Amino acid sequence: MEERDVIYLVPHSHYDAMWIFTKEDYFYINIDIILKKVIEIMEESKDYKFLIEQTHLLEEVERRYPDLFKKIGEYIREGRIEIADGEYVMADTMLPQEETLIREILFGKRYVREKFGADVVVMWVADSFGLNAQLPQIYRKCGYKYVAFRRGCPEIKPSEFLWEGLDGTRIIAHFFPLGYRAGLYLDRLEEAYAKLKRVAFSNHILMPSGSGSIPPQEETPKVVEEWNKKHRALMKIATPSEFFKAIEKFKDKLPVRKGEMYSGKYSQVFPDTASSRIWVKKNLRKFENWILFFERFSTINYLLGGEYRVEELKNCWKKVLFMAFHDVVPGTSMDTGYQDIRHDIDFLKTKLSYLTPRVLKEIIERDSDGEDFGDVIVFNPLSWDVTNWVEVDLNFDEGQVYRIEGLKCGDEEIDVEVIRFRRYDDESLSYARIGFVASVPALGYKVYKIVEERKRKRREKNFIRIVGNTIETKHFNVTFSPEDGLITVTKNGKTIFRDGNELVIESEIGDLYYHREDIDIPIRTEGGEGLQFGSFRVKNFWIEKSPLRRVINVHTDYYSVRWPYRYIERFKPLMWRHRFISFRKKIIVYRDIPRIDFVTYVDNKHPRVRLRVRFKTDMNLPEYTCECQFGAVNRKTNTYYFKPKDWKEKPSGVYPSLRWIDYSDGEKGLAILNRGNPENEVRDGNVYITLLRSVGILSNGSAGPVIPVPDARELKRYSFKYAVYPHEGDWKQAKVYKMGYEFNYNLVALQVPRNRRYRLKRSFLRIDPDNVILTAFKLAEDGDGIIVRFYEAEGSEVKAKLTFFKEIKEAKVVNMLEETDEEFEREFGKDVKVDGNVVEVEMKPFEVVTLKVKFD
Repeated sequence: MEERDVIYLVPHSHYDAMWIFTKEDYFYINIDIILKKVIEIMEESKDYKFLIEQTHLLEEVERRYPDLFKKIGEYIREGRIEIADGEYVMADTMLPQEETLIREILFGKRYVREKFGADVVVMWVADSFGLNAQLPQIYRKCGYKYVAFRRGCPEIKPSEFLWEGLDGTRIIAHFFPLGYRAGLYLDRLEEAYAKLKRVAFSNHILMPSGSGSIPPQEETPKVVEEWNKKHRALMKIATPSEFFKAIEKFKDKLPVRKGEMYSGKYSQVFPDTASSRIWVKKNLRKFENWILFFERFSTINYLLGGEYRVEELKNCWKKVLFMAFHDVVPGTSMDTGYQDIRHDIDFLKTKLSYLTPRVLKEIIERDSDGEDFGDVIVFNPLSWDVTNWVEVDLNFDEGQVYRIEGLKCGDEEIDVEVIRFRRYDDESLSYARIGFVASVPALGYKVYKIVEERKRKRREKNFIRIVGNTIETKHFNVTFSPEDGLITVTKNGKTIFRDGNELVIESEIGDLYYHREDIDIPIRTEGGEGLQFGSFRVKNFWIEKSPLRRVINVHTDYYSVRWPYRYIERFKPLMWRHRFISFRKKIIVYRDIPRIDFVTYVDNKHPRVRLRVRFKTDMNLPEYTCECQFGAVNRKTNTYYFKPKDWKEKPSGVYPSLRWIDYSDGEKGLAILNRGNPENEVRDGNVYITLLRSVGILSNGSAGPVIPVPDARELKRYSFKYAVYPHEGDWKQAKVYKMGYEFNYNLVALQVPRNRRYRLKRSFLRIDPDNVILTAFKLAEDGDGIIVRFYEAEGSEVKAKLTFFKEIKEAKVVNMLEETDEEFEREFGKDVKVDGNVVEVEMKPFEVVTLKVKFD
């Protein structure tokens, strides 16, 4: 006889911390209307159960309604309320950096354990816009056993499977075939059951029954009772872990699906949200980078005997975590809610601007050993030696310094560029801002003295010069056009790209969720493509020169109309009208760095444009590579032309990436590095990144309500920073992943008192080889040891070697919650070799390892 079907009806409510209502509105909806009603129903029906998602909401319940919070705790301990997801807030998983995703879980799960004595075993990704390829590893190493999710699965049948990450880690997964509202309409349960049964792997069927859009339905127990009188299939009100425990017995038979869940075939993943409200993405990236820098050097200061600012770091992290919420960083909320985000940004800027220099100065004082005098100290937050551009402001007493011709550290002398300065009446310097290329030890610092007069300048192996319209360096040649400011880069005789950094203005009639265009050609490009009416006009072009770099400056306006606008091959323009966008571009070519940096300033007054930059190549390849959290994935080119008829969401051509994308044929390649502009596309051999998208409504009604969002029209002034790294070989051979980190995590320089001696250089932690990347260096949450997290970045087996500045007492592998147990040891445990101040550990391709280290 065929086994009876079991339907697990899971009452729940998806908590939007911010979307079409304000944060306060959602507190009222979810606490006063939903959770209070849930408790009422539970007290009336012993069969009723409920799912709660995020701890940000529970924190507020605890603060406002202690009695309600106590009741919730009682039902959690009874097993009638289950916390699934369990993050601080439900993060977008494509746009935030690696550590942000882990801290969402760490903060949330620790709260649940502390307050309720419970563990969260089900990751419930109700609404995040796609899932990155390393989440199976992140989830398993954060203690989850199962994952249920709504968006991005490329296959609908069966709805249960094993999801495998880049490193090979697998987790039992369920894709919601009908979304998280499958059982919402209690009068249509038969229809939902029939659809879910057709795609289910077994006779166990998960039917989520809830939404953030309605209160809990008190008739649910009665409806289930009536169902069981009329149907052979058993329906029971359940929690998600009950369903997954039943599925676990099929684990060895489930099919395996690999990589990211980012397909629009059966559900919307909204790739165009990677360019909505670009200021939010830029700020998230800025403060992720900043807080991780501060956290690392706070840890060093602690190891040197200083204070670790636990509460201040926690408060900063909570602001960053809220910014990473799945309706905040994609930019898909109404305008009013973003007032709170701007307040959080102000808080972070004020707090970190105050704390960071204090911690760095404490390190200088504690680690000083009287080796030599100095003027400038440069800090490197990365786990390898970094050579990068850095700038610093210097102030002097009268008569102290008259000129700055270089910097010196021991026997090393380097050139400087004096960017701006002021003098006293006696011609001595009162202030100077200098820039230079520093080479700083791994996760450490280097101290330089000012050289006022260089007697004999040593011949440099690197060079930078202009020959005609070409800037020549050791690394590549950059040919520029004074007519339009576009550049062509060649390396060893091969053209990497041409007409690069070309501004492309495109029609935009979409919303926060989708780019839509009403013409299939650009409005205009700097190279001259597009509609005949408008045109770019270069109004200023010049090149700044120093021993270290050349800076091409281009000031350009875009006019919607030029006259004559027909037969323009013959007639030159005589009139320019309707200037709604102005640009200032800096193209920075370094003597000593194999990277070209771009700073593009945009003053936009056009309410209906998508603005992109383009780099043209002669390569026509089927795939390119995008960095994802803890790894990289290949994506298809030319998906703009793919128009499937039966997909829920037709591909738009664009994808999000983390810090870099790479387009290479194995012999030569172009890597584009971003600092908060994640949207990219490769089409017809051209590589695009999106600077901004200007829209006026939240949605056209398909993904949400039609709400005007005038702030999203991007009628603002912006500065965008991005870079290109022309290279030989593929992305692995060129170590593009390192360049992506170096572009995002700046060297930081401070002036130091010149009347005392310092240790000249120091590395607090070095990790070898190059393809092992540090992501966390922090005090353990229990205060007993230091947490070091790192990953293998190019998909190779490797032995990682960590060299600390102190002797090690103990080092062991722990999970991402900084704990270990028998199950974790069995699945992820590994031998750790400790020898003095060195730790060695074997790593699999794309593996993430978390160590807890204690020092003598």
